[in-house]
Amino acid sequence: MTKNTRMNKVLITIWVIVFQVITPFLGHIKAQTNPDTPVGFGYKIMWIAVKTDNQELVAQTIGLKNTKPSNWKDGIEKAYEDAIFITPQIDNWTLIVGMGLPTGDNKESINQASDLLNRLSKQFGEAQFFCTHRVVEYHCWIKSTNGQIDRIYSYLGERGENIIIKGEPTEIEKNHKLVNTFSEEAKEDDYFNHVDLVFPDEQLVMTIAGNWSIDPTLLDNRKDIKGLGLISK
Repeated sequence: MTKNTRMNKVLITIWVIVFQVITPFLGHIKAQTNPDTPVGFGYKIMWIAVKTDNQELVAQTIGLKNTKPSNWKDGIEKAYEDAIFITPQIDNWTLIVGMGLPTGDNKESINQASDLLNRLSKQFGEAQFFCTHRVVEYHCWIKSTNGQIDRIYSYLGERGENIIIKGEPTEIEKNHKLVNTFSEEAKEDDYFNHVDLVFPDEQLVMTIAGNWSIDPTLLDNRKDIKGLGLISK
């Protein structure tokens, strides 16, 4: 065996050992922990509002593992990729945001989001889900209290139809004659031409979120919120 052959075998052995050591850590998310101020979000993403200040218990309730502390900037950036970010407390609320949540854009996913909300509201009293995506004009909001769904409204503008509507409109919703393709009125030929009919958009989602709990698009203005969030995949 030549010297070069022996050297190559040694190098291969070393790389195998190194690969075996680092591989378990490759999927672990790295997070920035230098303190910063809130970063707004809300467009083209899903989030949940939970009435609590207990981040750790929120993470446990939704089954997150390997959570790490994270500041706002890094947490929101990764939430728009494939992570889930749990914010510091905002007034009486904690927000869960990320592409890892149910999308809420079809019946199956709405049911998944509803199950998640019921689990959270059973633990914390109240939980809300929001989703909006302007490209396909999909907009959804759901509220659960004490383990039961109170309200679901979802609309897919690309198809001009509601996916699920459940429960009575909340007070803020009563200010708008929301399109309801399940209604008797929707059977009229000129239904979509009614001048008082309101088609939901991303701004209405933020308005309802702000009325129910927190409008996340306004968080850039909240310099009073301190502390780190939690991040996980």
